[in-house]
Amino acid sequence: MTAYGVGIAFLIRKYDYLAIPVGIMTPVAVVLSLLLVFRTNSAYDRYWEGRKIWQDLKVNARNLIRNTWCGVQEKSIEDSVQKRQGMKNIAAFMIAIKHYIRGEDGLDYADLDGLLSPEFRMQVLARRSAYNYGTINDEARNSPERGQSSSEVRIQQCNDGWERTGEVPLPSLLLYEIQKFVEYLMTNNIIYGQLYMNMTNTVNAMGTLLGGCERIISTPIPLAYHIHLHHSLYMYLLVLPWALGSMGLAKTIILQFVVSFMMLGIDAISREIQNPFGYDANDLDLDAFCEAMLVDLNYAMSHRAPKALEVVEDTLGDDLLKGKTADASSDAVA
Repeated sequence: MTAYGVGIAFLIRKYDYLAIPVGIMTPVAVVLSLLLVFRTNSAYDRYWEGRKIWQDLKVNARNLIRNTWCGVQEKSIEDSVQKRQGMKNIAAFMIAIKHYIRGEDGLDYADLDGLLSPEFRMQVLARRSAYNYGTINDEARNSPERGQSSSEVRIQQCNDGWERTGEVPLPSLLLYEIQKFVEYLMTNNIIYGQLYMNMTNTVNAMGTLLGGCERIISTPIPLAYHIHLHHSLYMYLLVLPWALGSMGLAKTIILQFVVSFMMLGIDAISREIQNPFGYDANDLDLDAFCEAMLVDLNYAMSHRAPKALEVVEDTLGDDLLKGKTADASSDAVA
């Protein structure tokens, strides 16, 4: 843009009647500034909301792990096994969200090793998610066509209803497992009623936070606004040298560079932070959130709980905290 401005400045020095009054650009600059401010605020709102969601996720996961470690009365070996696997599922839920919102499918990740039970892994690999939602006839089709998303969705008209076929996200499956664990504790009178309510509320809060992450990922900046902003921005920068050219070559070069740098920089910042869940330097450090939660889990696994059946050492080890595979001895004890 600066080189373009220099060329226009030379042209206006030779044909000064081509210059336009600087005052004409003032209202255009005000309107463009409002557009840029709205764009930047919208992007930063998404970034800050993502930061709050992940802080709440870490706090809820810590609370649920601590409540399970302290409040669950182990009456049998089965209770002890369920308790430890339930705590691991809580940690796996948070890690699974990290991969899910980054578009990373599957279970083959080092930070999930040692957390998921073999039975759950087999269930995930073998499942076919199909749900019937009631009868839909030809006269009343209340299921609109949907575009292709991260999970393939197929809507099939049937005589007795319709079927939605797709894959349930891993975090949702783990949330089911965590809720099943809480119900197991209540059914077997391992926890009292108030703790059951607290744990259920925490599980529901974690589901809400998962929905918050999905809302950020699935709600892009409207395309029409994005296109109009870029067209307006570049049109302004293309017209600006015609107003600055009458000030002289040196001033034109300086002002064109400064204005272009500021406006294009603001637009680039908004595009950089509108998705805070990636791997860029300006994105949220999701690995740090997960590692902080794993430290709490490792402490709980490696210390005797107040209501433990017996001393059972079960530590994740430093390798898992670094995102590597846990030792086979730790998995065997778990």
